[in-house]
This record gives sequence, C-alpha cells and structure tokens, in this order.
Amino acid sequence: MDSHAVIASLPVGGADRSVLIDAANSAFEAVLERIEPNNEALTRSLWDAGDYVDNQLFTDLITPDKLPMPRDEVAYYIDVFLVHHVIGLATEADREAAESRP
Repeated sequence: MDSHAVIASLPVGGADRSVLIDAANSAFEAVLERIEPNNEALTRSLWDAGDYVDNQLFTDLITPDKLPMPRDEVAYYIDVFLVHHVIGLATEADREAAESRP
C-alpha cells in the first residue's frame, strides 16, 4: 500500500474503510486458498468483509487507545490475523453442512 493515510478515530469510514475492506477481501482469498476448506462455497457465503472491519478488527484487535495508526499498519494486521477468523468461518460452514445432511 505505502500510503501516508492514518486511522485517527473510530468508526472508520469513507475511503479508509473501502481500502481496509479491499485488504480484507484480498487476505480472505489468500487464506481460503491456503486452508482449502471442505465447504468452500458455504465458507464464502459466511464471509462479510465490512462486518469484519467494523465489528472484529476494530473491537478485538485495534482499539481506540491504539489510535492514531497508519492505515497500512491496520491493513497489515488484517493480513496477519484474518486467518483465525477464516478458520472459524470454515469450521462453522462444516457444522452447518453436517447439520443439513440427513
């Protein structure tokens, strides 16, 4: 990314939110390719980049007391920590698939 943009307050919005959602979607695709979930389509259907940015990233990892923070650093955290979230989605997809079988 290599920008000089800074996330200074929450909730994040506008161009900053769009950039972070794009980063989350890219990271999601990379993680999905690496973990090869059993129920890929269902895992994809559970993914919501906006929800991740709004309700996971900025509540679990990046709190207001850690701001201001460079937007590139926030995107880096997405790339590093998203794997756990995607594994959780894949696990949930497996559970849902098992429940729908007779």
